[in-house]
Amino acid sequence: MKMKGLFKKLAALSLVGVMSIGVTACGSGTDSSSTSSKNTAEGTAESTAAAEKGGKDTGVTIKFQQWWGVECPEGYVQNICDQFYKDTGITVELLNAPFADTKTAIESGAATGTVADLVSVDSSWVYDFADSGLLTNMSDLLAADGFDQSIFASTWDVNGSIYAVPVVNYAYPLFYNKDILDKAGVTELPKTWSKFKEACQKIKDAGYYSFALNLDASSPSGIQNVYMGFAWASGIHFKKDDGSINVAGNGDLKTFAEYYKELFDAGYIYPGMASLTEADMTSKFASGEIAFIVNSAAAITAWNKDYPDLNLGAAAIPVKDDYTGKSGNCVASWAVGITENSRHKEEALKFFEYLMAGLNGDDASINADLAVTQSAFPGSTLAKPDYSASSEVFQDIYANYNAGYPINEFTGMKEANTIMVDWINELIPYMDGDTDVDTYLNNVQAAIEDIYGN
Repeated sequence: MKMKGLFKKLAALSLVGVMSIGVTACGSGTDSSSTSSKNTAEGTAESTAAAEKGGKDTGVTIKFQQWWGVECPEGYVQNICDQFYKDTGITVELLNAPFADTKTAIESGAATGTVADLVSVDSSWVYDFADSGLLTNMSDLLAADGFDQSIFASTWDVNGSIYAVPVVNYAYPLFYNKDILDKAGVTELPKTWSKFKEACQKIKDAGYYSFALNLDASSPSGIQNVYMGFAWASGIHFKKDDGSINVAGNGDLKTFAEYYKELFDAGYIYPGMASLTEADMTSKFASGEIAFIVNSAAAITAWNKDYPDLNLGAAAIPVKDDYTGKSGNCVASWAVGITENSRHKEEALKFFEYLMAGLNGDDASINADLAVTQSAFPGSTLAKPDYSASSEVFQDIYANYNAGYPINEFTGMKEANTIMVDWINELIPYMDGDTDVDTYLNNVQAAIEDIYGN
């Protein structure tokens, strides 16, 4: 489960100087009307209650901008903050927003001088946030504090320094609707590309959509989580070992692109992919319109709550027919960074360390419980999560995750969101038949090189 070496390598290589995630350190695709003002009021009231129970108030309040409070069970994150207050006397004020709104909230806060002390960071933001000076150098803070950095399962580095650390990590498996597969007569889960096409045809014949690809450019995570997630499973990468971009002229990537276009041309992919968001894809799958999707394991929590009758399964992403190597598993993370303008960096670091290793640096029970609660994997190597009570679906995800290796080539890339949008803008015309495969790949290569000034 250790990913430190991999992510540091990706970071160093891609920056020449790391999801995710991605997981995009992405959210589960759930929608929420939770507001910062409501959660702030609740947090203040609960912290006051904690003080009445004997907490020694330091008078310090740190603000934490994140999407965790939206996606975790109600009150879960606040309970962690309340216990931290009881243990340290430091108040943590939660600023909750859905994942899709968190980046905007952080950037708006930075522009107005009101940015939170601690922020949840997506792998596609970390380079830009570090480069702009929004995030502080955590390597310096951790070294000064003497914290044992070896417990981090992974770090997100920019130019050799840590700017964010994943607290929990999510895998992106292939989810499937068992009821649809039964109705379509799909009796065996497809393990190869050819078998996946056969299954897709049966599902289409039964009156369902086989698969979905979310390419809405307003939140372009589909290009990494779904599209490249499918490619990484077969060991197909868009970077060479030295970190250089390898899209144009990449024979494996060309074969993969042609395979995906075959799926699209055959009518297996849900229509309207150019405007399909992750949230839309997730809900359409849960409501029984789509048989297969690639999505974060975090979605399980929301599905169990909102779609209790969903007959859900999870499997490894099918691989190219002649592929015999290990499968790359797309990962995204809930990572944390500390802002450069924070007036309470020491206290913010203390809360981060609390999440990873408890009050004294030797108790990762919070990290373990968060991982189990959110169907994720811990970011602390001290954590000992107990998945014995987890669903069969998650057990399958865990087994597939351990059988492969974690990867997200977009992690730590310069202007990663822009790169993903540019990639989408080249992929859609190719899928629609307006350009050929070589033009598509050449244009993606040129767009990335333009961002890096090559």
